[in-house]
Amino acid sequence: MERRTINSYRLPVPENSLERVDRTSSPAHTGNLRNAIDFIVPENTPVLAAATGIVTYVKDDSTIGGPHPIYWNYTNFIAIMHTNEEYSRYDHLAPHSSKVQVGQIITEGQVIAKVGMTGYTFRPHLHFQVFIYTGTNLWTDFDTVSVQGFRS
Repeated sequence: MERRTINSYRLPVPENSLERVDRTSSPAHTGNLRNAIDFIVPENTPVLAAATGIVTYVKDDSTIGGPHPIYWNYTNFIAIMHTNEEYSRYDHLAPHSSKVQVGQIITEGQVIAKVGMTGYTFRPHLHFQVFIYTGTNLWTDFDTVSVQGFRS
């Protein structure tokens, strides 16, 4: 059964930077990533927290990426836990662009990083997903949640 988001989310990039929203063309958006969304924007576009929460993970030391699955584990990303037991995750961040740290409370709309070209990516964009944990393994036991719309 598909779980719908019980919270609303803010657009995680400035609306005036957004070229388009892509929910279907990425070959990686299958299985537990089927509800992930790509926001096509230029490199160095600010990434905004989609909701208030606590930062649970930050990786921003990777400097490589490209259009091949060998780069999968090289994405820079930030994960944030929200009060509704959902998490948001922001991928393909620019190296060393994180403005937050683990344990920090952040507010909706706060700039948390910049868009880059790290990890498995064909072009600059923000990979965004809302997810819930389904088990105990941080890396495999999760499922993305469908987000139907965003506030600006």
